This record gives sequence, structure tokens and C-alpha cells, in this order.
Amino acid sequence: MSVNIFQLHIKSVEIDEVKAFLVNWLEDKYGIIPAVHSKQNSSFSFFHNEIPTHFSLCEMHDGWVTVLHDSYEQLEELTSRLSSFFHTMVIHALAQSTVDTYHLTIFQEGNLLRRINVGEGYAGIDQYGEPLSFEKIMVGSEAGTGEDDSRIFDYNDMYAYCLHFNIDLLTDPAEKDGSWEVIEVQADPAPTESPHIFSFLNKIFSRGKKGK
Repeated sequence: MSVNIFQLHIKSVEIDEVKAFLVNWLEDKYGIIPAVHSKQNSSFSFFHNEIPTHFSLCEMHDGWVTVLHDSYEQLEELTSRLSSFFHTMVIHALAQSTVDTYHLTIFQEGNLLRRINVGEGYAGIDQYGEPLSFEKIMVGSEAGTGEDDSRIFDYNDMYAYCLHFNIDLLTDPAEKDGSWEVIEVQADPAPTESPHIFSFLNKIFSRGKKGK
């Protein structure tokens, strides 16, 4: 089974305020006002862009706004800004089981509390921050030794970790289909020639044919 996780979780019930923040964030990044659609489904292309172009928002877990996105990046700048702006905790979970790559960050009021990275570009488990209160031992360490073990931090560990915040990362977003708020930067339409130019060219070619 392939598991793909691309979720931001903001500890807030103010979904309209989160939506407004993300609209402004996308506008700042792309210089255009993104489209907003209500009562949508959750499906879209994920791991598709470096800078997100698409967000879907919904209250999947009590007291949290869940945001799905289409980026393959860790998005620490966005996570930090959300946490700082709303003076709250924000969790970013990114996982792709087919390549055994996992990323988890937790910010509180703009400050990074915890970061755990595993996968391409990392030797073993890369982490930052002190263990949180529910962590009996440091992730990836054997009790009493502080030495790294051979166990890999995978989506099951990430799932169990986030359950301490009452967030179930493996809940199918489709369970909330019809309830998602979608924000997206729409692709620019392909450039088209002005009909006046075509009319002008047709007149020239017509004259050329008559003169022969």
C-alpha cells in the first residue's frame, strides 16, 4: 500500500481566517489573486510543485483546520508564518512511503519546537528540538543509551506521533468530500492571436491572390 501525506494542521477553528491568510500568501507568491471554490472534493495532484499552487481546507479533526497542498517541499516558512500569525501550534506532515521519505515539523507561535526528517538526503533520522512530553525516549534512540538504532521512522510512527494531538494522519480526506474550501492559482491560458490580426492578414493574402 502506498501512503502519501501532504497536510498542514493549524490549531484553530477559524477556517475563514486561515483561508484569507492562504489567499494572501498565494497572491504574494504569484502576483495574481487565486480562485476560491467552496463545497469541493479533496482530490488533486499532490507532490506537484515546489511552491504550492493549490490548498484545500477543512475541519477534519476537532479544534484543527487541516490544509492539503500540492507541494513536495517542507514549507517551513509557510508553517512558521501560519503559527506566528495565529499565535498557535501548526504541524506539517509530509510522507511518501514509496521512497521512504518522511518529514514532520511542529511550530508554536512561530517557533520551531520539533523537526524529524527521514529519507533521501539524510543519514538515518535527522531531528531538531527536545522530545515532547509524550515522548518517552528520543525518536530513533534506544532507551538508556541515547544511541541511534536501526529502526526507521516511517508513516506508522508519524501517525502514532500525531495521535497525541488528536490528529489522525491516515483519515481519508475523501470522507469530507463536498466540504472542502479550495484555493488555487489557475494556470495562465495559452496566448492567442488577436482576431484583428487574423482579419488583417487575411486581407493581405486576399489582395495578393487577386493581384496574380
